[in-house]
Amino acid sequence: MKESLIKQLEAKNANVAHFQDLIYDYLQLYDTKKMLQKDIKTRGVSYKTLSASGVSIMKQNQSIKDLVAVEKQMLSILKEMGLTTDAPTGEDVMNDDL
Repeated sequence: MKESLIKQLEAKNANVAHFQDLIYDYLQLYDTKKMLQKDIKTRGVSYKTLSASGVSIMKQNQSIKDLVAVEKQMLSILKEMGLTTDAPTGEDVMNDDL
């Protein structure tokens, strides 16, 4: 993924330090996204826990909201750099076999 994003920057003559830093941020967010997805898969959308007073309650998994925020930020980074995840050069790919 990193190589694809860098190739796109190079194709746009935009491989500058600021955008390289944004790619690093994007990859960190990608790792966070995977961890949130794993937590949701493990605990579910909601989970049983104990309240401060020791009563069993159902609680919404915060990872649901966090996942939405992380994905939104990832898309924002790609948009700022004018990049896509579709093709290494950012060009539309046509497949005649479809």
